[in-house]
Amino acid sequence: MARTKDNLIVGLTTFNHEFLKISVSGLGRVGKNVTLIIYNDNPCRKLTHRALRRMGFHGRVHVINGNENLGQFGARMSIIEYVQKNNLDSPWFMFANDDDIVLNTSVPNIDENNYAVMGNAVVIAKRVLDVLRVMENPNDYTIDGADTHLIAPHIAMSGTFIRMAYLREFVEFMSKITSQISDIILELPFAVPVDLFMWHMFVEYMRVTHPQMSPIYMNQTNYLMTKLNNTRHPTPDQCNGIVGRTVSIVSAALRGNE
Repeated sequence: MARTKDNLIVGLTTFNHEFLKISVSGLGRVGKNVTLIIYNDNPCRKLTHRALRRMGFHGRVHVINGNENLGQFGARMSIIEYVQKNNLDSPWFMFANDDDIVLNTSVPNIDENNYAVMGNAVVIAKRVLDVLRVMENPNDYTIDGADTHLIAPHIAMSGTFIRMAYLREFVEFMSKITSQISDIILELPFAVPVDLFMWHMFVEYMRVTHPQMSPIYMNQTNYLMTKLNNTRHPTPDQCNGIVGRTVSIVSAALRGNE
């Protein structure tokens, strides 16, 4: 397979394809330097390139139609494994969710010792009308602190520029402990905060294996999130507990490699 030449790969996971009308159409407006990789985690519905073209994305795209429901964590791991297997070449990577919009795909020039660039995120929390507006124009929102608010910085995998070389390393390492992480996910009675614990696991991996490197925060808004469903989300204390458990697994595995 030919190598890509785009500066950024966006890895997007989906189950309900209707949400792609939000994320894919948004990327169609800003993703001129982007290769899009979509993992379809719904084995009952095939996703086609033609459907994505109809949604407005005309760049380079790869579709992975999964044979089973892996969940967001497993689907994200599968995307990076696909990148490795197919030798896709890009210096930067960003995860995204199917009901969110990537607002910025321009990676800033940063020092080689920075392995990731964190930015801000806008959250549309309640009003369907606001979501319809940003679907038409991703910049058509007003921060009011109630229905729409700003997260600065946005501490998560989604919306963060990550150097591909180190993400590949991390996923290869994670293959050793995936079953332990999956055991934690299966027991959770609420929406799994994959964005949060994956980021903290990645930071712990980099802290131990590349102590001279660090992420950098830049005050720019890269990502817009829609939060309209009634899914039960974890409390801050529950999130902290999950992060602590998953990071401790990473730490223990790294100590075992010393």
